[in-house]
Amino acid sequence: MQIIKGIPVSGGMGIGEAIVIQPVIQTTTEITGEDAKSAILNAKKNTIELLDEFIAREPPEVADILKAHKLMVDAIVSEALEEVEKGRGAVAAINSVIDKYVKLLTASGSSLIQLRVNDLIDIKNTLLENLTQKNIEHVKKGSIIVIKEIQPSQLLRYKNQGIAGIVSERGSYTSHVAIIARNLGIPAIFGAKNVTELVKNGDLIIVDGFSGEVLINPDKNTVELYNAKKKTFTKLIQLFERAKDKHAITTDGYKVLVTANIGSEDDLNTALINGCDGVGLFRTEFYYLSRQTLPSSEEFSRILEKLANKLEEKPLTIRLLDVGGDKPLPYLSSPKENNPFLGLRGIRYLLKYRGLLKSQLQAIVMASSKQKNIRVMAPMVSTIEEIRLLKEEIKKISPKAKENIEFGIMVEVPSTLFLLDKIIKEVDFLSIGTNDLTQYLFAVDRTNEEVSHIYDDMHPAVLRAISEITKHAQKKRIPVDVCGELASNPLAVPILVGLGINELSVSPTSIPLIKWIIQNIPLERSKRLAKEVLTLENGQEVREKVREFLKEYLGENIPW
Repeated sequence: MQIIKGIPVSGGMGIGEAIVIQPVIQTTTEITGEDAKSAILNAKKNTIELLDEFIAREPPEVADILKAHKLMVDAIVSEALEEVEKGRGAVAAINSVIDKYVKLLTASGSSLIQLRVNDLIDIKNTLLENLTQKNIEHVKKGSIIVIKEIQPSQLLRYKNQGIAGIVSERGSYTSHVAIIARNLGIPAIFGAKNVTELVKNGDLIIVDGFSGEVLINPDKNTVELYNAKKKTFTKLIQLFERAKDKHAITTDGYKVLVTANIGSEDDLNTALINGCDGVGLFRTEFYYLSRQTLPSSEEFSRILEKLANKLEEKPLTIRLLDVGGDKPLPYLSSPKENNPFLGLRGIRYLLKYRGLLKSQLQAIVMASSKQKNIRVMAPMVSTIEEIRLLKEEIKKISPKAKENIEFGIMVEVPSTLFLLDKIIKEVDFLSIGTNDLTQYLFAVDRTNEEVSHIYDDMHPAVLRAISEITKHAQKKRIPVDVCGELASNPLAVPILVGLGINELSVSPTSIPLIKWIIQNIPLERSKRLAKEVLTLENGQEVREKVREFLKEYLGENIPW
C-alpha cells in the first residue's frame, strides 16, 4: 500500500477503482466560412443548455457559479463571431478570444483572479467539445477520478455518472470546483503531486476527504476500516438532519447562533430549510457583478426587504460591496494594480467611489426603515479613519439610521488586531473573516499551489488572533462571529465555542452538522480545550488534540 498526501478540499470517504483521465488534446480540425458561424452558435446553444440543466438541478451555491459561467459564454461567443467575420475559423476564434482574456487576467497579479482564469479555461473546453461534438469520457459508477486538474463542468458531468471521489494534482481549497465538490458531497483531494503517474487505471484507491490521504491498493483490513468509517458518516448525516430544527445549545446551556453565508435568494431558501438562525454574511457582489449597469437604490432596497422579510425577526447581515482589484465592476473603471489583493478593494474602493457607496447605503437605509432585522458591515477595514468615514456617510443619508441598523466590521486585516481597544468603541459587532485573516497573517497566496500548504486556518497563530479579538469584545459585551471557512470546519467548532464566539456563519448546507456538534459538547470543557491548543506549535497538533476531544463527546468513530 502507498499513501499520498494532498489538500483535503471536500470531506467524506471514497473507495473505488481509479480512472486516470488524460489531459484533453485540442482538435486540429478547423471549421471555416459560414460553417464556422453556425458551428459556434450551435456550440453556444448546447453549452447554455448544459449549464441550464445543471443550474436547475444543483444546489444554490453551485448554481450561482454556473450562472456567472452563462454570462461569460454570451460575451465570449459574441467576440468569437466578430473574429469569424474577420476570416478566422471557429476553433481559432474561440481560442483567440479566451486566450486573450486569460493573458490579461494572469498579468493582473491577483491571486483570486486565478479562479476566473480557471472558469475561462473550463468554458473554452466545453465550447470546443460542443463545437467538435466530442463527448466527455464515460466512467464506471463508483470510480475515483484521478486527474491533473479538474474543471467545474467535468466534475458535474462525472457526478452524473456516479463517481465516488476525486484526486487532482492541481487545485486549491478555495477554487470554484472545490466549492462545487463540497456542495455535492463528493470526497475530493487536490494538490496530490504526481498522482496521475503513481496511480494506474483499475488500481483500488481510498480517498479520505477529511485527512487528505490517498491510499493506493490498500490491504483488506484497511479497506474494511474505511468502509466502517464511511458507514458511520452516513449514519451521522441522519443525526445532523434531526439537529437542524433545534437551537445550537451546548450540553451546559451556552447558546451559539448558527447563521448562513449567502449570495442569493436561493441560498437563503436552502439556509432556512436547514434551520439557520439568520444570515451572518450576505455577499452583495452577486447582484452587482452580474450586471452591466449599477442597480438603483430602490431596486436593491427591494431585494434587501424581500430577504429580510423571509427571515422574519432573524438578522440579515449585509456586507458592503467587496469589489475592486480582483473583482472589478464592469461599469466602473479601476486602476491597474501590480498587487490588487493588497490594493484598492473593499472599504478602500467604496470610499474612493463615493457614488457607489452612497447608492448602496441608501438602499440599506430604505430597507431598514421597513425591516428591523438588518445589520451592515464593512469589508477590508484597516484603520479607525475608514470606520469613521463610513459612519459619517451613513449619518449623511439618515441621522436616525443608527437607531435602526447595527454597524460592524470584518476583522480580516492584521492591523485591526492592534486597534481593537479603539475599534470596539465604534461598532456594534465584529465579524472575523478567517480566510483573508489567515492569508494576511502568513503572507501566503492561498491559491498558489507552491505555498498553499503554509495556509492553515487552524494554526495556533490564527487561533491566538481570534482569542485576542474575543477578549476585547467581551470586555465591552460586543458579539463576535466567524464567517470564514473555519466556521464550517467540524474540528474548529469546539475551539471557536471555547474562545467565546457567539455566532458561526457557515455555508447553508453545513448548518445541520455545525448545530449537531454544538448540541453535543460542553462549553466549560471547550474553554479548556481552547486554552490548551493556543499553547501548541502547529495546525496538525491542534487537529489531533481536537480529535481526541470530539471522540470523547461525539463517539470513537467520527470521521474528521
